[in-house]
Amino acid sequence: MKHHLILFSFLLFFIGFIFGVSLSSQYSVPENVNFKPILELLRQKFSEESLCFIHIFTTNLKVALLLSFGGVLTFGGLTILNLIINSVNLGMLFYDSLLLGELKTFFLLILPHGIFEIPAIIIAGAAGFKIPYELLRYALGRKEEIITEEDAKEFFKLVAISIVLILIAALIESTITPKIAKSLG
Repeated sequence: MKHHLILFSFLLFFIGFIFGVSLSSQYSVPENVNFKPILELLRQKFSEESLCFIHIFTTNLKVALLLSFGGVLTFGGLTILNLIINSVNLGMLFYDSLLLGELKTFFLLILPHGIFEIPAIIIAGAAGFKIPYELLRYALGRKEEIITEEDAKEFFKLVAISIVLILIAALIESTITPKIAKSLG
């Protein structure tokens, strides 16, 4: 497996997260703005019974497929965009939770499923870079075949791993996270 593709995907995700934190910290919010409703919406989202497994799984599956297959179709462009947008949103949510003194709530609502979902996104991103990377290697004369059977196997292996992780994350997000949200009030 090409660890450098996973590392590249992780770095993009990390840069997006830092950018999201930085973006949130750069713009001061007037003191009369109340962020508590946003946090309450987050709690409510995770405690609603409508938070069903199928909805969560299909939503996150679409993201993973866009990251992986979209990257193939756009030479990595959609993968870069999707990794950064998802991580910027997470970074902004993290910073807002920090400002509110609600990091504990943030971690309790995000971590249980996030420890599977975030790696799934990063691995799907690596899959989205796999085929463009191999095409670039071929164009530069560093390999003799455009896409080998091994390249295709590695691509689909990355996609399969990300889908399994998304499945686990969706199970946790639809069963455990709502219980945590209810316990938070």
